[in-house]
Amino acid sequence: MTRITPTLAAFALAALAALVEPATAADPLLPLRPAPPAMSWYGSFIGIQAGYAWGSEAVEFTNATGALAGTLGVTIPRALAQNPAGFVGGAQWGSNWQSDRFVYGFFSDFSYSDIRASETLALGGGALGTRSNFAEQRLMWFGTSRLRGGYLVSDNLLLYGSGGLASGTTEVTVSNNAAGLPCSFAGACPFGSDSKTRYGWALGLGAEYAYGPWSITLDYIWSARCRRLGAFIGARRCFGISRSR
Repeated sequence: MTRITPTLAAFALAALAALVEPATAADPLLPLRPAPPAMSWYGSFIGIQAGYAWGSEAVEFTNATGALAGTLGVTIPRALAQNPAGFVGGAQWGSNWQSDRFVYGFFSDFSYSDIRASETLALGGGALGTRSNFAEQRLMWFGTSRLRGGYLVSDNLLLYGSGGLASGTTEVTVSNNAAGLPCSFAGACPFGSDSKTRYGWALGLGAEYAYGPWSITLDYIWSARCRRLGAFIGARRCFGISRSR
């Protein structure tokens, strides 16, 4: 039986250490790298947008005077051209700040629009006989400036709510023609048209997904702006628009 004396054992361990050490020195262990930082939402942005918008309000005829007195609700309808709808497209810009998983900031958008509705309706009866009534409403452009706050459900996905101001230029055109009468006859062919910029409020809900320097947003907005047209009759419309993009 072979015995290893304490001196021999110590020599063997030293030799083993000498054999192992050169390999360790030639191939050192690499330090562990820290996990990459989560995506930052801090900063400013600018982009393009497009979508579809719709409303439910009509052009309302509120009064009739002069030769048309007493015809409202008979040969002049109380409302026409309901449910305007159309496409919108434009630009948006803003800035974000971030605190842990909360993102907040402000943004604005501006869109040219093709949101409109028109209708022609013939009604008979009354002192002036059958009349052809026409109304058209159109939102020519639309914009909002809103504060936004949301929560990151993941590093790349933000769910948010927003609220602020809305503005837009609306145009309303109305006419009312008596069948068989020349327009030189009093009250036979009254008409009116008006265009004006109005201001109101906007509320929104949305989701934004970011990938690197790019992001895509689904934004639903509800806003309202009211206007009144005074011509040969009183015509009013309240442009309530819902929009997604």
